[in-house]
Amino acid sequence: MKKYLLNVSAILTMGLAVSSCMKEMNVEVQEQQASLDNAQQSLGFYIPANQDWVMTTTATATFNVKGLSDTNGTVYVFSNSPLAEGYGSILASAPMTGTTTTISGFRIPQYMTKAFVGLQESDGNMIYKCVDIEDGQINASYDFSTTAEARTRSMVDEIGDPFPYYSSSEVNAKYKTSAPSTAKTTSQINPNDQNAYQSYTEIKLENETAAYHFWGGARDIYISGEVTLNVDGSNSMNQARIYLLPNSTLHFNMSNYINDLEIYVANNATLYYNYSMLYKQTGGGIIFNRGTLNLPENFQANQSSIIYNEGTISGTNITSAPGDGKPSYFYNFGSLTLSGNFQLNSCANFYNEGIVSVAGLSECTQGSSQIWWINKGHFTTKQFKMMAWNKTYYNYCQLIVENDAYLHDGQFNLMPGGYMEATTADINNFQINMYGNTGLNINGDNTWSGQGDGTYQGFKATGENNYVRLGGTTTVEAHRYSLVTEGKIFIGIKNLNDLGKDNKWYGPDVEFRENTKVVEFSELNPTYNATDCGASWTSNPPIAPTPVENQTWTYAFEDNTTKCDFDMNDVVIQVKENSSNSNKLDVTLVAAGCEYDNYVYLGDTRISWPNGAEVHAAFGAPSRTMVNTGRGRGVDLPAVTVTIDKPSADFDFQNADFKIRPFKIGANPDDLSKSVSNDHIGIVKEGNPSGLAQAPLGIAIPDKWKWPKERINITNAYEGFIAWGKQADLTLRAETGGWYQNPTADMVYDE
Repeated sequence: MKKYLLNVSAILTMGLAVSSCMKEMNVEVQEQQASLDNAQQSLGFYIPANQDWVMTTTATATFNVKGLSDTNGTVYVFSNSPLAEGYGSILASAPMTGTTTTISGFRIPQYMTKAFVGLQESDGNMIYKCVDIEDGQINASYDFSTTAEARTRSMVDEIGDPFPYYSSSEVNAKYKTSAPSTAKTTSQINPNDQNAYQSYTEIKLENETAAYHFWGGARDIYISGEVTLNVDGSNSMNQARIYLLPNSTLHFNMSNYINDLEIYVANNATLYYNYSMLYKQTGGGIIFNRGTLNLPENFQANQSSIIYNEGTISGTNITSAPGDGKPSYFYNFGSLTLSGNFQLNSCANFYNEGIVSVAGLSECTQGSSQIWWINKGHFTTKQFKMMAWNKTYYNYCQLIVENDAYLHDGQFNLMPGGYMEATTADINNFQINMYGNTGLNINGDNTWSGQGDGTYQGFKATGENNYVRLGGTTTVEAHRYSLVTEGKIFIGIKNLNDLGKDNKWYGPDVEFRENTKVVEFSELNPTYNATDCGASWTSNPPIAPTPVENQTWTYAFEDNTTKCDFDMNDVVIQVKENSSNSNKLDVTLVAAGCEYDNYVYLGDTRISWPNGAEVHAAFGAPSRTMVNTGRGRGVDLPAVTVTIDKPSADFDFQNADFKIRPFKIGANPDDLSKSVSNDHIGIVKEGNPSGLAQAPLGIAIPDKWKWPKERINITNAYEGFIAWGKQADLTLRAETGGWYQNPTADMVYDE
């Protein structure tokens, strides 16, 4: 009987327990349903059952490195673009383990289809790449080997240029020191004897003003003393070779061109060329100058013309625009000074081994690689402009642009020892080739733009010791590969403004590839003079490492399960792994928009900051005070941080057991009867193990998130939240998982 009674008692006890458990389960389900109903009404969309509010997935990264003798480096995977944003947020990192290094099982945001990775050499230099993510796999390849050698060209014919070559003996033979004895003077010429007149092929003019009318044949004219020679429509000459003898002066006045005109100005002679054009119908007008050549205000060296200067040329504007198939050539071995502009068009060509000073603009505006510009001397101009797909510009010495360099649609070659400097630069669809011991220095603002994605723009280098210094603000437009370096280059940038930094994961606007060293801008300073070519640069300037920090996660909570407004700012903490101890976590309290007393827990451990564990007290604020939620409510106070132990080595930020519990004002948090919630309010774990739709009372965001201001619903602060939250298809949900990066202006709290 006793046994029976005991069995009945046990059954009754079990029944009561089951009944009690069912009641608790019913209450729990009812509370979850009430919370869900409130969430769906407040957020304005149906929450699918499989929505676990997870924004990350796991990934594996493999780094393959070739040609790098330095094996003491570190590899990184970032959640952002370090070059564009000025710092790198580390998703994962590991020391190099030889030529192949693998990092497994780390978290990445679900929406990422590309990742920025980095290889940091032992000297601190970081080489970044943007690589694809396929099925959670990140594969990055680095190749530091180089087979290209610097070219050491010293003669123009070694680059295949079209310039006719003149030996020194050929050039010397073109100048005359005296007139031949057979030359006729003006007094010996009888213009009335037309047959004799046309037969005069050698004429000497001395200290006189002359005008002749030769309609056929070629002749040599020798200038001695000071002479004025007038050629107009009534007394033209068809062909002429004019020799200015030493110490002579010629005022050459024309109102009509002379076909086949050639002028040779000897040492210490002076030519005033007072016609706007140098032109030869059948083969090119020619001026060889060892003396002084003064040009008119607007001078054109067009069809097949040649100017060869070993002396001094001064003028205002020079334009050279020969027609196709009739190139012009301008050689300067002396000095060329223009108070205006110097313009090359069509198939005009310019070669310099002397000194050029242009007070205005030096430009080529057309040509499609028909224009050759070769500088082996010192070329100074106020503005420099090249475009129209020219690729045959070579600088072996110094190009100084005192104002703006406008480089569009083409290529520029900095040859060994070459140096270019400009105050500002506007660069578009342009490439600068560097061939060892070269330098480019832009002192002020420079803009890098492109007409489309994927066009390589920037620098390609061979050889050693190539330097690029970009001052002011370097603005890079949102096109892939708008600013790229390739080869051994030291580059220093004062301030980088990447306009595409908010358009992440479509490819890099800026990419500094293997063998490039990013160095301290302030330590990269060239020195040069007006005598020597090139410039001297700081030897091995110090590396300018991009700051890196461990990835920050934001945990944002609502503290009322059934009446919350979903501004997600009742309690906001930001957490990252401690930079010096991987077994520690830095937990930063950034906002407390709650009116209850709230406490933060990790697992069963209550977190306390220096001022206390209750979130208002931690800030040093009274209870009920809203902290860092904006809109004129409450106060703004500095965030507070505490470092705590990481629960385990395999700690997972996505599924971390961070949670809050609200209590009545002034209540003891150990007295759970004073809690205004039946349980802690935590993060929905990955996979939503309950299988029931749940309200996002706590969300884990893999970023430094900007939370909504007080009383602003998260759906208004982040327009992409609804599309992400209501999506039942996991693949499509992942694509919209980056909603938290695009806040609505003025609706989020932004210190």
